[in-house]
Amino acid sequence: MNKGMKKHVMKAAACFLAGSMTVGISGMAAMAAGESLVGIGSVSLESVEETEAPQETEAADTIEETDAAEAPAEETAAEETEAAQSLVNTIAVAQTGEDSYINIRTEPSTESDIVGKLYDCNAATILGEEGEWYLIQSGNCQGYVAKYLLTTGEAAAQVVAEVGTPVAQVNAEALMVRADASTDADVIDMVTANEIVYLEEDLGGWAKVSTENGTGYVSADYVSYATYLPQAESVEEEAARIEAENAAWEAYLAEQEAAYLAAVAQQEAEYEAYLAQQQAEWEAQNQAWIEYLESQGQYADDAQAAADQAAADQAYYDQVAADAQAAADEAYWSGDADAAAAAQAAADQAAADAQAAADAAYQAQVEADSAAQQVISDAGLDASQVTTDGTSSLRQQVVDYALQFVGNPYVWGGTSLTNGADCSGFTQSVMADNGVSISRTAGQQSQGGTSVDLSSIQPGDLLFYEGSGDYGIGHVSMYIGNGQVVHASNSTDGIIVSDVNYRTPVAAKSYLD
Repeated sequence: MNKGMKKHVMKAAACFLAGSMTVGISGMAAMAAGESLVGIGSVSLESVEETEAPQETEAADTIEETDAAEAPAEETAAEETEAAQSLVNTIAVAQTGEDSYINIRTEPSTESDIVGKLYDCNAATILGEEGEWYLIQSGNCQGYVAKYLLTTGEAAAQVVAEVGTPVAQVNAEALMVRADASTDADVIDMVTANEIVYLEEDLGGWAKVSTENGTGYVSADYVSYATYLPQAESVEEEAARIEAENAAWEAYLAEQEAAYLAAVAQQEAEYEAYLAQQQAEWEAQNQAWIEYLESQGQYADDAQAAADQAAADQAYYDQVAADAQAAADEAYWSGDADAAAAAQAAADQAAADAQAAADAAYQAQVEADSAAQQVISDAGLDASQVTTDGTSSLRQQVVDYALQFVGNPYVWGGTSLTNGADCSGFTQSVMADNGVSISRTAGQQSQGGTSVDLSSIQPGDLLFYEGSGDYGIGHVSMYIGNGQVVHASNSTDGIIVSDVNYRTPVAAKSYLD
């Protein structure tokens, strides 16, 4: 606090101690953001300067007169004691701490009703005394407060000096607020009669003040200075405040909830828009692919048809080679050397033809895959977008190949896809004809490849079933998709298609990854 302000606070305190106090100036509540305030020692600069010397002089004359009259010491002491003890029409201050308050009651008794509350640093005017109680007025509350709860006298003056709010009341009809302490400075605001503004600094002939529109300077000749503290809150005012606070809190919560729901709705809308965009892009790509295949896909179809025919030819020549080798073996054991030689030559030729057919089938499939990839690439897609049920072209090739032999016989120990094979002979031959080498028995096949979770099987994977064979495995089938398997079942049914759960599989392996 600057020297000028300290000067006037002390003057206000002096007036306060002497009982000279003015109560509340109209308009202060608005100035203090809704707080009700009480004026402590409202004194203008001129009145202080004019009255200060006469008061001191009068006090000196009284002392001299008393000394001259030689008044009785006891009478003088009694009068001084009575004057010192009389606090009526002075200010008391509540010092409760931030989290406490003092009750104002209808009667000087703790049993009487409460009419209001004094909070920390609230001021009250002492109207009278009744035993150990003060009758006080603070704001809209008049009632009784226990004396020991209030700070009075010099201690109250010190509180006022430390925490009071210095203000200035406008005494003119209209008063210009200037940018600087000079009549030549720009006018930046205007205040009107009885308006209350914060006093920032007393500059003698000018006062630095704060208004709603900022800080400026007014002539000190047209304002009165005062120091203010908040007043009590009545029970009605407290109820209204709590109601307003609750309403404001409810409004805040409603606003927060509305903002949250709006944010969620916005996020959901953005996500839906994103999904719609992704769907539209996918549909556009898919349509482009379809349209391209409709105009250019015949080449790929022809290539795949050639590959399928080559695979069938390979199977035929494999069987011819197997039959020729069987005839050669039979001729060898017959003891007819010429016949054996001729049969072996025929078997060798059949084997060569079978190998040539296998090579041709492989090359045809490579060309078919290349043609399909070219179609896909031209359509701006990747291979995963044109496979069925997420399978690769190799997996589908293996499945399609295996299904050609449905209806052929089951022969225990056999590996011929046409003349007969058992379960593991069937899977071994199908894999071999597609360039994949696996073991002979079901148990051995269950130990190779890559383990697959039964919930994640793909077409071309092998499923194994419990039995008395190697490693506790008694049967094997091939998953073909759509919940089905193809397998060499038994001598009665031959090679058939069954539901994947016709028996409970205990393991699954992939040889195609």
